This record gives sequence, C-alpha cells and structure tokens, in this order.
Amino acid sequence: MERVIDLFAGPGGWDEGARLLDERLDITGVDYSRDACRTAITAGHRRQHQDVRDLSSAALEGYTGAIMSPPCPTFSRGGLRTGWADYQKVLDVWTGIGWGLPAAEAMSAVEDVQDPRTAMLAWAGATALTLAGLRWLVMEQVPKVEFAWEDLAAELFSAGWEWADVVRVNAEEHGLPSRRSRVFLVARRLTPGRPIELEDKQVNMAEALGWAGGHRINTRGARRSGGNEFSADRPSWCLTGSSRSWKREDGELLTPAEAGQLVGFRADYPWTGSRSSQFLQIANVVPPPIAAAVLRMVA
Repeated sequence: MERVIDLFAGPGGWDEGARLLDERLDITGVDYSRDACRTAITAGHRRQHQDVRDLSSAALEGYTGAIMSPPCPTFSRGGLRTGWADYQKVLDVWTGIGWGLPAAEAMSAVEDVQDPRTAMLAWAGATALTLAGLRWLVMEQVPKVEFAWEDLAAELFSAGWEWADVVRVNAEEHGLPSRRSRVFLVARRLTPGRPIELEDKQVNMAEALGWAGGHRINTRGARRSGGNEFSADRPSWCLTGSSRSWKREDGELLTPAEAGQLVGFRADYPWTGSRSSQFLQIANVVPPPIAAAVLRMVA
C-alpha cells in the first residue's frame, strides 16, 4: 500500500475514487470541517479534524503521494474575487521557494492578503514544492485558477520534477449526471504520467435517480431573471450549497442522497450534519469517478 496525504480532504471524494481503482492507496485525510470529517469517517475513511496549516513537518513525512484541494471562493464567480488582486503575492511565495527561500519565510508574502483563503492556495503550492519524498502529486481547483496551476507546474519543473500537466475535466464527460468543471494539476517526480481516460457514455439526472422522464427542477422559486428551471432529462446543473432548495415541479425537494448520486456517490453514502452542511459538502467534493480518473494518471 502506498501512503498518501490528502490535505483539504473533505467528505471522501478522493477516498471513494481510490476505492474505484483497487485500494492500493492508503489515504490519510486532513480537513477543518467537522461535518466533512464525520461523513468520511462514517464511510470508513481516515480523517484528522485539523487546520492543515497546523500540521508539523514530522506529520507530513513518509508520504509518497499527495492530494490537495485548497478552497477556491476568492477566485470563483460566486465570491468577491479578491484572490485576483492578491495573486502576485501567491506567485511570490512559489518563486521565492524556487530561489531558495525557506517555505516559512516565503509565506510572509501572503500575510496581508485580503482573504486568508487566498493564502491557503499559496500554502498548498509551497507544500507541494517542499514536501520531501513525494513521488506524485494531484491538486484541484475551479477553472478560474487554471493559470495558477500552470505557474505552479512551471515551478515544479524548475524544482526537478520530470512531468507535470494541467487538465480540465467536465463531469458529464465522465458519465456523471451533473455538470461540473474543475482543473487538476497532476505531476510525477521521476517518470511521466498517463493521459486521462474519458467515459464514452451520457447519463441524465432522471435516469441516475430512477425517476420517470419529464420532470423539471426549480432552483430559485418564482424568480424569473437568469433562469430558474431545467429539465431532469439532461445532466443537472452544477450543484452548489444553494442546491438544497432545488425541487421538482411536484414540490419534492432534492435530498442529500440524491444530490450525492448526481456527483457519483452511492445512494447510501452517510452524509452528516445539517441539510445546509450536507449540500455544501456535496458542492465542494471531487466526484469519485473523476477522482479515480485523475488518480489513474499518476498513482
């Protein structure tokens, strides 16, 4: 078994993806969300409820694989986008390490960013560049941060990594009944990775949930501007925390179990916490089939 550290681990998307492979990966996950940790532990995955920045150097030793999905709100369309204004400071951290600065000293560049979540992106990249013993690395973010992964890939090459690539993955191209686009930085230190494999199938929302055809999903009540309905006979819209209010035209609310199925989890996956917390976990998770496809490239 290969020891893997999963930082910002969430409720189990990467763990379930590893299970879809052949369980060669012994994953230890770390996450700040108590509910996400409880969900993962109930599902049989290993979790530490902790801020990743509080991990000691010793706690990060002995791993040959690393997975990181740092928070993205400061770059996403749904946030204030303060990450864009502070990105040069993030880049200064990574280039500073490339020039030989200790990680702790380089991180001083992001001490005054407008939102601490932007500093988490810098921290993740700094960890990738300095974590000794890594054989491979996978990192995930929203499409708006693709340019950052390109910059970090260049720093990895400069640090002597043999292979790094940035790939955009659309959920519906992997047989999932919902839309979601994410970008992944994948890298191997000593040998090239493999190309990603696509699933040649399409599944719509109604089929995945065992519904009859013809249903429509209302997302924002009677609001008319911007669109508030879609057909369940197609892949669903991208799930967000607000998807907790989605309901069919007959008034039936979307359940957390159904939302989980839309992003590739089994129907009985043990989502825990309030309804809002469960939907937020589902909105932020890496879908297991996509996790498996990305891990297959490097692990």
